[in-house]
Amino acid sequence: TGYAPARDVLSSTVNAMRTNKTYSAVRGFTLIEMVMVVVLVGILMSVALPFFRTGSTKSSVRGAMDAIGSLHAVAKATAIQRGRFARLVMIPGSATALVVANRSTGTVLDTIGSVENLGTRFSITFTTTRDTLVFTPRGIGAELSGTTIIIIRGDFRDTITISAAGRLTR
Repeated sequence: TGYAPARDVLSSTVNAMRTNKTYSAVRGFTLIEMVMVVVLVGILMSVALPFFRTGSTKSSVRGAMDAIGSLHAVAKATAIQRGRFARLVMIPGSATALVVANRSTGTVLDTIGSVENLGTRFSITFTTTRDTLVFTPRGIGAELSGTTIIIIRGDFRDTITISAAGRLTR
């Protein structure tokens, strides 16, 4: 019979394909592919980085606004709970704020909570039209006019307005 079995033909064909040197034995990326990836990543970073910076700045300013809002609420609540005048004291030069209240006797003031250093905590500065807001024992503002607080970080700024009666709006 002069024919080879099919299995022998198949195995000799596979062996011939394995020893064929028509494809490259070196695998990896070419220099052009690597340069293209680096260029694309650079372009994406140059577009995305300003958005990340702006988001961080806005987040810091809004965090400081929330902290001032919380201190405002604490001052009002303290005035009502103690039945005494309470004050929200803001020091723009050092970017700090605190709540103080009269003691039941004398003219001594108690600091309520902790002194908030907003400059260190949020990397902001602020300006205000009034450095102290006074709340009556009923929790109503005792000022004759409203107060504006401008919180600044870099080029971004936001404003809090507190009415003469003590209502806070953003």
